[in-house]
Amino acid sequence: MKWLKCYAVGFIVTAFAITGMQSYRRPGADQPIAGTIVMAAVWPIAAAIVLGGSIGEVASDGWDAEITAARLEKQNAASRQ
Repeated sequence: MKWLKCYAVGFIVTAFAITGMQSYRRPGADQPIAGTIVMAAVWPIAAAIVLGGSIGEVASDGWDAEITAARLEKQNAASRQ
């Protein structure tokens, strides 16, 4: 991943996390307008990154169920160790 893309993804994740923490600290209170604007701008981008990454993995496997299952089994085996 190129450095600019790394910084962009990092910014999106950070903005999402900071705004979420701000909401968590103020339960029952109104969210500041800046927080609302940030969340409105960031959540679709974050969702697109997650869904795009998932779809990209499946597409790179060539939509072959056996290859995908083998990759998932390998990841599960590695996470158990």
